[in-house]
Amino acid sequence: MDKRRHARKLERPARLIMKLPCAALGFLTVLPLPGMCRHTEKDLIRSVPFFPLVGLLIGISAAGIAFVLEGVFPPLVLAVLLVGWLAMVHGGLHLDGLADTADGFLSPHGRERVLGIMRDSHIGAFGCLVIGGVLALKVAALASLPDGYRMEAILLAPLAARCIMVPMLDFLPPARSDGLGHLFFRHIYQGEHRWLLVSESIGAMIVLFGAAWILAGVVGLIAGTVAMATTVLFAWWCWRRIGGRTGDTVGAASEFAEMLVLVVFSV
Repeated sequence: MDKRRHARKLERPARLIMKLPCAALGFLTVLPLPGMCRHTEKDLIRSVPFFPLVGLLIGISAAGIAFVLEGVFPPLVLAVLLVGWLAMVHGGLHLDGLADTADGFLSPHGRERVLGIMRDSHIGAFGCLVIGGVLALKVAALASLPDGYRMEAILLAPLAARCIMVPMLDFLPPARSDGLGHLFFRHIYQGEHRWLLVSESIGAMIVLFGAAWILAGVVGLIAGTVAMATTVLFAWWCWRRIGGRTGDTVGAASEFAEMLVLVVFSV
């Protein structure tokens, strides 16, 4: 009996280690996962530190597509295919959040009306314009890159987009009492949890800037810094505009970070 109990105790951490990355992958992508990757809501909440890993996997998949198709299509067509893959892999979830955020934040209304607009499933004029602009900038920036930088940029952009999600989820309070934004609310202001949130965010930043330096040196560090600084400013705007974050604003921040990395590489 003692041996069985000991085996179960050893098995639990192993299961947890497998479940949390699977939960992050299942949440941030639409990729089909095996049955063994089933996870609970609690697993999903704990999976935030693994968001950068998902970003890295998405970047590797995009780099693989670029490697295979680089000699087949001209740069502009290849850029459209790569940006399309980056949008499709998460089922358009972040683009939907970007559109809802644009419709709400760019309206002249107050907090409650803004949150109501963001809840609406319809996309307004501001949402269409911002989605079109972000996608166009991604395609233009990626198409303008020489072969030597395209692979590094397409690897780093989705990684940065998922790394910046971690501090947004860890330090911005939810703007409402339901939805995806509230799902990840983990008692931010309770002292016993603060060290965990800080360590998660520091870990995400180490991954982002370490990968940026390895992939592209100074250019990568500049791209990572621009993405992180813009996220801080956007988080401040979220706090002023609606009192915190929602799932939509986190998705919007992800899209902005991905776009800015590509734009910095093009510069």
